[in-house]
Amino acid sequence: MKVIVTTYPYNSENIEVKAALDELRSTYGIEIKFNHCRRKYTKQEHLEVLQDEKPDIIIAGTESYDAEQLDVCDNLKMISRVGIGLDSVNLEECKKRGIVVTNTPDAPTNAVAELALSQILSLLRLNHTVDAELRTGNWTRFIGREIGNCCVGVVGNGRIGSSVIEKIQAFSPREIMYVDTDTTKQTHPAHTWSTKQQILQRCDIITLHIPLNKDNKNYIGQRELSLLKEDVVLINTSRGSIINEEELYWFLKNNPLASAAIDVFEKEPYEGKLLELSNILLSPHLGSCTQNSRLLMESRSALAVLNYLQGATLLSEVVA
Repeated sequence: MKVIVTTYPYNSENIEVKAALDELRSTYGIEIKFNHCRRKYTKQEHLEVLQDEKPDIIIAGTESYDAEQLDVCDNLKMISRVGIGLDSVNLEECKKRGIVVTNTPDAPTNAVAELALSQILSLLRLNHTVDAELRTGNWTRFIGREIGNCCVGVVGNGRIGSSVIEKIQAFSPREIMYVDTDTTKQTHPAHTWSTKQQILQRCDIITLHIPLNKDNKNYIGQRELSLLKEDVVLINTSRGSIINEEELYWFLKNNPLASAAIDVFEKEPYEGKLLELSNILLSPHLGSCTQNSRLLMESRSALAVLNYLQGATLLSEVVA
């Protein structure tokens, strides 16, 4: 039996991760192969790896698993996602083929919520602009804003969105408004449950924490951007394609007082026009990249494989 680890980074030498992998080897005689590209596979590289290795189990990152990929690995029995997002996995196709899919939904919550909060603070105080100015010899003391004077909108109140709300309360914002694509999830009665349009029109800070699916693709497009305040702070640490990147470019270009922080992109690595703008803070999909978060994600994804082989599902969530 063969397991391939397609995600990168993956710290196979961490004591907890190594223990799980060693048990797979010793108890089940499993051969384990890793991603040695030191980056996310291109689509072609990914297909070639699947064709060459014919894995029984995949410890997966954000690469796509649709019919095209599943067709070339006939032996596949399980996909264990390192992380929470499942937009890259065709769950219906996996169900049809009897492929078990698990994820690690709790592991990255705090790390992503902290990144969103740090991006909010950085944009309000213009940290990236101040740094760039100082490096070119300009001693410019920009006047920023404080969260306490802002209305904050949180779109999505699942694990990460709820964590953001909890953390941002400490800054005593003027108001916290939240909305979820599942309108039955009104779990923060102390704050203001709102509509999408109200958040877009009224909030000084808007942070997105919703999954990517057919309903949420281009959730923020030209119409939505036209409703925003001219000095809005917009954060996306969820998934690429939730914000239309082309429309965001033109909005930020034409509204220099507005700013955005984007950690996720439709195509990664990102090489698009947003790189030209100074009022945007860009990062390479590193929301989960803390020592604790990665350890939890990587160890629990390996343990999910052990649980599957033992006939149990203890530490990961079976989603298909």
